[in-house]
Amino acid sequence: QLPLIMSLSQYGAPTSTSCTGGPPNYCASSKQNIVAETPMSPPPVNTPFRDPDFGSHIVRVTDANTLSNLDGFGDFFNNVSYFSDSSAEANVWSKFDPAIGTSGGYRFAVLNQAGWTTFFTLDAATMHVSRLTGHPGGVLGKAGVFGSGTTFSYVNPDVFYTVQGMTLTSYNFTTDSESHLYNFAGCPGLPSYTSGYGGALTNSTDDQKFSLYFGGQQQNFTTLAVYYNRASGNCYWYDTAKGVVGGTGMAPTAVAGHVGQLAPPAAPVVAALPGIGSLPAGDYYVEVTGVTAMHPQNGETTPSKEVGPIHLSIPGSLAITFPTQLLNPAEIQPVGQGCRVTNLSTCRPFNVYIGTSRGDETLQNTGGPVSGLLYRQSRPLHVSSARAPATSTAGYNVHNARLSKSGAYLRVDAAEGYTLYYWKPGTNQVTACTLNVDSCGGHQALGYTHFVNDPDNTGMAEVLKRSFSTVSHATHLVNPMPTPIDWNASHWSWNDDNPSDTMPVCGSFYNSAQVGGDGTRNVLTNPVLRIAAPYDREIVCVATSGTPKVWRFAHTRATGASNANAWVTSSFWAEPRGNVSQDGKFYLFTSDWEWRLGNPKGSWGCPNSGTCRTDVFVVALH
Repeated sequence: QLPLIMSLSQYGAPTSTSCTGGPPNYCASSKQNIVAETPMSPPPVNTPFRDPDFGSHIVRVTDANTLSNLDGFGDFFNNVSYFSDSSAEANVWSKFDPAIGTSGGYRFAVLNQAGWTTFFTLDAATMHVSRLTGHPGGVLGKAGVFGSGTTFSYVNPDVFYTVQGMTLTSYNFTTDSESHLYNFAGCPGLPSYTSGYGGALTNSTDDQKFSLYFGGQQQNFTTLAVYYNRASGNCYWYDTAKGVVGGTGMAPTAVAGHVGQLAPPAAPVVAALPGIGSLPAGDYYVEVTGVTAMHPQNGETTPSKEVGPIHLSIPGSLAITFPTQLLNPAEIQPVGQGCRVTNLSTCRPFNVYIGTSRGDETLQNTGGPVSGLLYRQSRPLHVSSARAPATSTAGYNVHNARLSKSGAYLRVDAAEGYTLYYWKPGTNQVTACTLNVDSCGGHQALGYTHFVNDPDNTGMAEVLKRSFSTVSHATHLVNPMPTPIDWNASHWSWNDDNPSDTMPVCGSFYNSAQVGGDGTRNVLTNPVLRIAAPYDREIVCVATSGTPKVWRFAHTRATGASNANAWVTSSFWAEPRGNVSQDGKFYLFTSDWEWRLGNPKGSWGCPNSGTCRTDVFVVALH
């Protein structure tokens, strides 16, 4: 363990005439060899140390005692886990502030399992960390106030933004003040929404544009993404269930091409079957709708073209064969939960409406959407007032929404998991990027006019860059790909990006193979701790312009598993999600240090059972 170090130049970083020791050209290794991990005990808090395999300097920010015995809280915070934001895209770092530390530093935000956010400072020269106290610092903000929606200003190092209820609020550390900037619920023409969940707040790098998603009881139930321009005062919204946009000076307008909306089905084929069933003789009219699995209730398309009259000469039944193509040909969209157009037999995708006169159809499958390709009405019509909808709700729920650095695009992630959508606020222009056809899968990071993602199609290092305007065409940033090929997961952060989208993007890789632990912390034998390829379980930065290069900084020692016997990905909060500082010089990440940090509050049995603690660490990128 090293003593506190007074300057980054003393960290022993290699020198080179072609390397500046920081972004956009790091001095760290860019070889593509497998680097085994050297076992080490957890370091003490606030004592910088070298990663034994890559040489980068790291400091541990939190431990089980970080907030223990806090005045007025008893043992409420004893042994709680700490972690980075749930999204690597979050902007948890302030702008560099020359007034912090010996010659400048940063503020940053850390979450904990009690649902609170704690703020710290980092001295950029010594890597000394200190917990901020007092309002709005310290632990005075609960998750509903200073939660995962917190985002720092890109302009003023003293300021961060969050949402109180539905109100965009700025906080200033130096003046110890807050300002209410805008009520998102007051966006002109905003459809009615269900309160209860507000998603992540994001801001553009000029601090003028903000986005938020909400409209449901919990994540993946929301259907509203809202954009606010602080400079103009304009606000625009996107109702993803109905495929409609609106806002300041903009009447509700359908999304161009109905992107994100399940198209009405084609007309069904209807045949009369006299003598088979008890449906009375007479003329019948039929229409069907497509159904999507949404929350809190299914979405539904507008109806197909009406079929009829179908004449039944004597009592019998109607055989209704559904169309086999439900999808908008411009995109691949889920028909139902886990349902694909090529496998309709496993889906429940249709509602059936039948009437005895034109335009008088009512719902007949009152027990729920119909599965398979055939429906038979063999009994008298159900007396119902339910008619086919005049407005489609067959869109999608929102899992996440993030604003580009310029504020020109808002990415909206479908909770159903097949497609991402890129909306230009103030217009009805929405572009779809599918996970399987366009390789838009994996975690993303947004720049100004481009974005980066890692679909893990041909290997975990398949990092791609593409333009918002041409999402179907991507550039491979890692070339050649390292060998052997591995398929692990990753998280990406691009808070250091510049307007030309040429700054490195930084992230972490972690084991996502479906394997369980062997009960040990042996990096050579426990499958959860395996390192089978270059970049496995590492923190890296990837060049986004010029010669392809991947710089390697440290092993995360994060497992993603609850304990040494558990399966990979059994603990979301033990995954090494990380966030790069706005200048690209530091990276904050979560680690359980291979189950060596003890039991968190409310659990026991670590390392062999229960859920082990996690803490937050910062690595210097040089």
